[in-house]
Amino acid sequence: MSVVQAPASSLLLTEHPLQRCGAWAVTVLADRERVEQVTAELLDGVTARIVEDVVEAAVAQKNGGAYDWWKVLFALYPNSKPTHAKREKDRTALREEMARLFAPDDAGGPVWACTFCEQPSGVLWAKTTLPMFDSIRAVNTLPPATAGWPVCRGCRVALWALPYGAWLTAGSATVLTCDNPQVERQFVRRNVQRAGRIRQLGFDGLPATAGPEAVTLQALREHASDAPAATSLWMFKNDNQEPWLRVAGTRTGVARFVHLLMADPDCRRGWKVLRRALAPRDRQGKATVDGATAAARLLFDREGGQSDRLPMELWARSADLEKVPRHTLVGWRALCRLYVEVMFEMDPDRIKPVAELLATWIAQEAHRGRFNLYRRAAGSGYELHKLLITAGARLYLDGKDQRVVPEVLGGLLANGSQGWRERTVLFFEVIETLHRKGVTIGVPGEESEEDDGQTRFDGDDDGEEHA
Repeated sequence: MSVVQAPASSLLLTEHPLQRCGAWAVTVLADRERVEQVTAELLDGVTARIVEDVVEAAVAQKNGGAYDWWKVLFALYPNSKPTHAKREKDRTALREEMARLFAPDDAGGPVWACTFCEQPSGVLWAKTTLPMFDSIRAVNTLPPATAGWPVCRGCRVALWALPYGAWLTAGSATVLTCDNPQVERQFVRRNVQRAGRIRQLGFDGLPATAGPEAVTLQALREHASDAPAATSLWMFKNDNQEPWLRVAGTRTGVARFVHLLMADPDCRRGWKVLRRALAPRDRQGKATVDGATAAARLLFDREGGQSDRLPMELWARSADLEKVPRHTLVGWRALCRLYVEVMFEMDPDRIKPVAELLATWIAQEAHRGRFNLYRRAAGSGYELHKLLITAGARLYLDGKDQRVVPEVLGGLLANGSQGWRERTVLFFEVIETLHRKGVTIGVPGEESEEDDGQTRFDGDDDGEEHA
């Protein structure tokens, strides 16, 4: 259905993840704080930059940053003329071809509502210029008798500014949506810097960089004083063969968690140790996996995947106490307690009577036998219940009546996620209680390095260079 207004060229922020990322990228490239500050003149300037970068990538030789930028464009717009295998290599012709894509709409032609922002549009776009469409096997991705989707000039520019604002690999892109727009802008700002390095140096020339999850956590931390915000990361591949889309996100509690983590020295140290543990190194000492990103991913929930992976990871890495230093256990206990407090409003201290019972029973023996019995039972509500009965009976016969309120056991012995979360907290509480009783569990280890209180979730506090 046509609309009567003349075509518009202003840039709006919509709810579509790809357009939204691109609109923020235009804003950052225009050196503005808010999308509504992008004037028509600024939009022209950003458009000219996009066109020149596309032309440079399309004619580039296969050995440099410009060609790697072509790979990015090919992954997002595999059906466009600048990425086609038989593309024109004449700069002037390519420049004119790209300029036509972003030219102002013809005011005298038919007009429709833009698919993304509902502003008037006189241009229809389809698979050749829009990212994230079906594979080449689909004969037609449009409704019958439809020539294309109406896309206004502002959204056309935004959709081709997308690679500047997304976190990129050579074959995929990740964009962020967040309840807090300033988190989105910061995520895009970091990626615009990184995109500049890709165009200049290529992917091989990039320093070790934090992934999108780590960059998101850092942005959440820096805006933690704002209202709690949830995030979603949209990771997609659009190479014209088998496109895919994966969505991962954080709940609103994660923003508060990363903020409070900074206020606790034990939590900060525990997070740093976890990051290093998740970043194995090769024989030359170079990290083969980015620890900041691997740790950050534990706070993201992926569709169809396991939630609350942080406490599960901490528990799994503490299983072999012969290899875990004391200060590491202290830090990981603090992280685990803070997580359940913030994310589930659980009071970790309410299970202390259970930890006291088990620690008292374990401490009666000088060897590791009873602790190993507990460790084997710790993962099962049923086995833990049996062990608590045995330990309680033994203490009663020895004149040490350690009672536990039944209400405390309900969640602790439950099946499902609540049960294993509470049993994880209990595991660290038992170790801490044993330590207070003078029972050595684990290895003393070296004292952790001095904590400067400057932890970054994207790894920069370790002195690594990140784009």
